[in-house]
Amino acid sequence: MSTLSSLIKVLTNPAHLRALLSFNTKGYLADIGWFKAFDSKSPVDANGKPIPWVTYSFIDFIKERLTKQHSVFEFGSGNSTFFYAKYAGKVVSVEHDKAWLDKINKSDKKTKNSEMIYCELQRDGDYCRMPLKLDQKFDIIIVDGRDRVNCCKQAIDALTPSGVVVLDDSERESYKEGVSFLLKAGFKHLPFSGISPGLFYLKSTSVFYKADNCLGI
Repeated sequence: MSTLSSLIKVLTNPAHLRALLSFNTKGYLADIGWFKAFDSKSPVDANGKPIPWVTYSFIDFIKERLTKQHSVFEFGSGNSTFFYAKYAGKVVSVEHDKAWLDKINKSDKKTKNSEMIYCELQRDGDYCRMPLKLDQKFDIIIVDGRDRVNCCKQAIDALTPSGVVVLDDSERESYKEGVSFLLKAGFKHLPFSGISPGLFYLKSTSVFYKADNCLGI
């Protein structure tokens, strides 16, 4: 169904139109801040606080399980960096866009427990290997930047024994190789599907974990 035909269908159904108009002030979309995110074109919650551009179901899940004992590595930076730093003990992000990294580093939302590293993007290059190059182990590795399949492949060697990998947009066909790799490496797959801040299409954010993992799954 085209956008125009969908609009006509809504406009000719008064009940549907009234319901849609009411969502801006009440109901689930208003409660989670979806309209704030849509208007600002950035991932924020109902109070304007930064959140990741992942599914709301994953946000609800992770914010109840992250603790200051957790270390997080993140492929890609932004509001997600501020969000994870609020709950975790340490967040390290790698970013390929220098202008964007400078903007995030200068933000008044940046905290002392977050670090951002610039790395030029080259497929299967230093970017996807950054957590290994740091010679550290991380409890949670978030794959939400570029070259995601290779990031998944490199991430498992930078995890603590109880570590987990999180892959955003895991439903995409282009990331199936990464999903298959993690499954073959012995990880179980827990997808969180739904909508994300300011967007209204179905997507998934997935957690890949093993027994005795740091999130208590």
